[in-house]
Amino acid sequence: MYITLSLTPDRNGHQGQVALNTDRINGFRENFYHDIGGNVEKDLAGYPETYTEVLMKGCSVSVTEPIPTILDKIRNAKVNQA
Repeated sequence: MYITLSLTPDRNGHQGQVALNTDRINGFRENFYHDIGGNVEKDLAGYPETYTEVLMKGCSVSVTEPIPTILDKIRNAKVNQA
């Protein structure tokens, strides 16, 4: 079963999508964007900008969706499969 997530933008601003096999996902890790000096980047309201690393067997993928949204997509995919 697969879910579709948005990748983090690259240096040129391109933001693609990726289809992930949910059977290969081992976990998630939420990280902050850092500027060239190593400081955490913040949005206009002063909150840290975050991204989520999806940890899989053999690789990890950085996506823009927060962990609760990814878990909802996995849950909905399982319901639709049954």
